Amino acid sequence: MRLWPDTLAGRILGLLVAGLFLTMIASLSIYMLDLFHGKGWDETFRTMHRTAVVASILNRAPPDLRPTLVPVLSDPALTVAWQPGKTPPVMASDAMTRHLARDVRVLSKPYGLDRVEAGYTAESQPSASDRLMAAPVPPQVWVALSDGTWLRFSIALDRVGALATLRLLLAAGVSAVGIMALGFWAARKVTAPLARFALAAQRLGANMDAPPMSETGPREIRHAAVAFNDMQNRIRRLIEDRTLMLGAISHDVRTALTRLRFRTELIEDPGQRRKAAADLDQMEAMLNASLSFARDDAAAEAPTVLDLSVLLQSLCDDFADAGRPVSYEGPLHLKYLGRPVSLRRAFANLIDNAVTYGYAADVVLADNGDAIEVCIGDRGPGIPEAMRDRVFAPFFRLESSRSRKTGGTGLGLSIARMVVRRHGGEIVLDDRAGGGLLVKITLPAVPSSVLSAPE
Repeated sequence: MRLWPDTLAGRILGLLVAGLFLTMIASLSIYMLDLFHGKGWDETFRTMHRTAVVASILNRAPPDLRPTLVPVLSDPALTVAWQPGKTPPVMASDAMTRHLARDVRVLSKPYGLDRVEAGYTAESQPSASDRLMAAPVPPQVWVALSDGTWLRFSIALDRVGALATLRLLLAAGVSAVGIMALGFWAARKVTAPLARFALAAQRLGANMDAPPMSETGPREIRHAAVAFNDMQNRIRRLIEDRTLMLGAISHDVRTALTRLRFRTELIEDPGQRRKAAADLDQMEAMLNASLSFARDDAAAEAPTVLDLSVLLQSLCDDFADAGRPVSYEGPLHLKYLGRPVSLRRAFANLIDNAVTYGYAADVVLADNGDAIEVCIGDRGPGIPEAMRDRVFAPFFRLESSRSRKTGGTGLGLSIARMVVRRHGGEIVLDDRAGGGLLVKITLPAVPSSVLSAPE
């Protein structure tokens, strides 16, 4: 069981509630101690002294006058009863009644009275709720007179009344609820900017052109938002500069390749001329793939509403027309908001890999409500689990000869994952039931309001 909350707002609220609880306990304890040992203790001491004085008066009075004096000496705070022929019953005692008996004994001793007992009878013993609420349950004090008879005193100590204690606890409870509600609101208010930072970072990871963060809130949050937006702008400028540099490199290299093609035509040996032309084709293909991956063409393409089902079906038809064993299963139409050229290129790479290395490609499209899933299964030997993360690295190939006859440039899976992640999705490799490799692409669902909005 996890007692410490996992969220920052929960931890702030937990610390606030714990501090409030300890403060309330300390305040209530101080209040009760002050009540019992301050004014309440003075009243109790006067009552005990009066008990000793009344006992001495009745001890000196003739027995026939005692019944007359008892009502006169009694009042609501101290009820007196003369009990001739009776002895103190068995009484339960606690710390307070033991102190009470000791103090009355000390005060009565100068009057020649030192036999004192105090406690609660079975009828008057306070219950646990009475003690908790400090209910006014009067203890009994029995004082033995010199003739062997006993006086019974019922002392109404100045204790906190049940109603006063209930009001105190009710006020404390209402205050606690109010402070907890305010603390919860304050904790959510303080931690809300952190959630916005996390969301902005996720948007930035999926789209470099995501809108900047709102630079509002407390000063520290505003400064952090400004720094985050500046970082986004610097990254965007860095990518733009890199794209311009790659464009210049591409232009210069293509110019050199064009000159080399003209020169290959001057080679007299037809065999050597064909080999040189093939090498140039290979160089150009590798150059195009590398530059396309480095430029991240998906970032420059604007998202648009497309029919993902039609896109996949057309790809499968193209491969089938070329004599490649490719099949499609899924809905006839499925609208999606994405970059059609980039998605077509990514799925084409994955299907081509499945056909080239797994002998066939079975494409399955499914709309799961909260996500769209595209599975591409083949019938080949699969990829060892330890290698499944490495195959997404640029220029990595399971076949290490680097020959174009046995494989591509090693960028197909890298480009596919880059495109999928650019759309906020993910791509994973798994074993296919019955043998082969299963490539699972998960794309986030798009709200229908966005898909139906006019372009």
